[in-house]
Amino acid sequence: MLSPAIDAIPLVPDADVRANRARVRVMVVLGALVPALVLGAIVGVVASVLSGAVAGVVVLVVIALVLGRGATAVALRVVGARPLGPEELPRLQNLVDGLCPTFGVRRPVLMALDDDLPNACSLGMHPDRGVLVVTTGLERALDLIELEGVIGHELAHLKRGDTAVSSVAVALFAPLILVTGSDALLHRAVGRGREMRADQVAVRAVRYPPGLHDALVRALEGPPPDPRSLFAARKFSLSRWLWIDPCVGRRQEAQAGDLDLTDTRVAALSELEAIPAPRAPLRGLLVGGPDPCAMPERAGRRLAHPLARAPGVARRGVRGSGGPKVRAGGPPGRR
Repeated sequence: MLSPAIDAIPLVPDADVRANRARVRVMVVLGALVPALVLGAIVGVVASVLSGAVAGVVVLVVIALVLGRGATAVALRVVGARPLGPEELPRLQNLVDGLCPTFGVRRPVLMALDDDLPNACSLGMHPDRGVLVVTTGLERALDLIELEGVIGHELAHLKRGDTAVSSVAVALFAPLILVTGSDALLHRAVGRGREMRADQVAVRAVRYPPGLHDALVRALEGPPPDPRSLFAARKFSLSRWLWIDPCVGRRQEAQAGDLDLTDTRVAALSELEAIPAPRAPLRGLLVGGPDPCAMPERAGRRLAHPLARAPGVARRGVRGSGGPKVRAGGPPGRR
């Protein structure tokens, strides 16, 4: 159980949420300002200065409203996600139901991208109206502990308000990225280092923190994307920095000092969790493999982690454990 001092720290600082809201407002206004000024200037020349000013204000308000309300739909179209069926990916759906109370957010709409590689992202203009997008290969590639880490990471984005920034940034800059082929503007717009910050929130909230580390290791060890995959296409640049593994298919483009790179975050989580960075791949922990409870090294890491919660301990403000169901004295089993 966490000490009272640690437990009193908010899961997400209010300053981070306010900063993301301000970022969204700035992007929406700037995105609407250019067409408003152009149209206002044209009307001002053709009619009168007053008419041009009124037209500019009207256009500014209309475009800002449309961008704010329609950004999530545009981003989902860019990603190519489809609604997840009620019987699809049952382990993932169960984890989402269990973790949402822990993060203090409503259950997001679940959508799927048909791809064998494990990856996930989240969108939405409000934490209580979020959308969680997962690849269909995510549940097959990860065990329950690793899956918990990934879902926790994405719910952390919802809690922080990162998803509103992501939705607006994709809707606003997609045309420019298509023309230039560079995702640097998207990375700057969503905020550098946000993936590592979401990792930090997730490992504080989930029951077995090293699962996120292991999931990212699994992604690094995975095969390259299929040529027909979104992650191998030029279109991936439109949403690259929204995904939990933004480097899939682009490991060679790594830049030193980028805190959002997957291998950089693995190294940081290794230090945070006292896990040696060089380690053998967890080949036996795919679905249907040996139970993680039977592996002393894996279970022991969770017990030793300073932020791990003892099974059955209620989280603050949440009735019950708030996490996935577990057997007494060990990590969650597979469904």
